Amino acid sequence: MQKDFITATPDSGGSGSTTVTATAPANQTESARSVNLSVAGGGMTRTVGASQAAGVVTWNYYFSVTPTSLSFVAGGETKSVTVTSYRKKVINGVETSTQENVNYTVSVTGTGFSGSGTTVTAAANSATSTRTGTATYTQATSGKTQAVSLSQAAAAKITVSPTTVFSGMTSPNTGQSYATTITVSNCPTKPTVSITMANKLDGGTRHQMGDAANTQPVSAGTNKWTFTVYPTNWYQATGSGTGISLTPGYYCDGTIKVTLTSENSATVYIRGNVPT
Repeated sequence: MQKDFITATPDSGGSGSTTVTATAPANQTESARSVNLSVAGGGMTRTVGASQAAGVVTWNYYFSVTPTSLSFVAGGETKSVTVTSYRKKVINGVETSTQENVNYTVSVTGTGFSGSGTTVTAAANSATSTRTGTATYTQATSGKTQAVSLSQAAAAKITVSPTTVFSGMTSPNTGQSYATTITVSNCPTKPTVSITMANKLDGGTRHQMGDAANTQPVSAGTNKWTFTVYPTNWYQATGSGTGISLTPGYYCDGTIKVTLTSENSATVYIRGNVPT
């Protein structure tokens, strides 16, 4: 006999005692259920109540992030990932078609990288070495994680042109009228410029080899800057005295350091020498 969710066997019997077995299949719902069974015989009817607990509900969690690695250009850019995050209801160990979206968070490590939702951004890399990081996505409730490897190309090494100044001067002139223009390439932001004059031994004493000055770099287009450098003083070597002596003449000798970062710089050589 079938009564709602209960199957009773046997559903009839002769005189005397008879055992009736009530069987219930797994309850694949989230609600408890009950039914009354009636047994009649000998002019009497008896009612037996039968109940079954709700099914045991659990969840299967699904979480994935693609791609699992992102590469960025040195100049910086933003890229996206695809995040799949949901859970499916399981009743008594059987997965159902009921599906729910599950929230997630992202945390990013590595210099220059940041993340929000499905986007990851790399700021411009001014260093001449590549840099790396990790974006870690974490699913709520389940705690499942997915890591995305991040890498960014190194900045191009800055270059300067020309690399030597004042070497062609034939007289010890000074001032901006005798300036040389230096062009700095592969340089996304304004560089710093510093001048260091050489110190050489002449007549037993060290002398600074003249002096030079520069103008501030100005933008000359994308990733390019220019500035000028000019002599402001020349050291005159006579070639006399004791100790090591320079060849008689005028000297303006030193180096110009052009710096974008501590790892990215270039040198211009000051090599002014006018013989007498």
